[in-house]
Amino acid sequence: MDATRRLIVIVGLVVVAAIGFVIAKASDDSSAPTTAESATTPAVVQQPATGGSTQRGTSTLKARRASAAIPKVLVRGLQPEDGVKELVFRKGDMIRFTIVSDQFAEVHLHGYDVAVAAAPDRPATFVLPATIEGIFEVELERTGTQVATITVEP
Repeated sequence: MDATRRLIVIVGLVVVAAIGFVIAKASDDSSAPTTAESATTPAVVQQPATGGSTQRGTSTLKARRASAAIPKVLVRGLQPEDGVKELVFRKGDMIRFTIVSDQFAEVHLHGYDVAVAAAPDRPATFVLPATIEGIFEVELERTGTQVATITVEP
């Protein structure tokens, strides 16, 4: 009788330990994205200068995120190399773009009032949340030259 009780207690402890391990492992699994990670990780949407429309489907969000490059504006001689670049973002996403300049320039994003210095060996990279809807100029402060237009849509 004593051996049977011991066996029952041991089996019970093993079962309780196994259940505790499964519960602890499930709550500690960091390989799966959390709701906050998957819902707030932004995608950069760039609208073509020809006035084409952009769309963001939830089924392709991860694919876009993986393949989306940060838009670059090339500035040569304090002028945008391919004209004023038009970039479109959605409110709630992150505004991300880089200004690559062959000369020192302070680059200013109006509306958000953010300035970043660019130099030949140091591009100016902007990363900030799109919290204000509207159309905003990006200009070189010293010359007042517009190099990009940022549109934040609802």
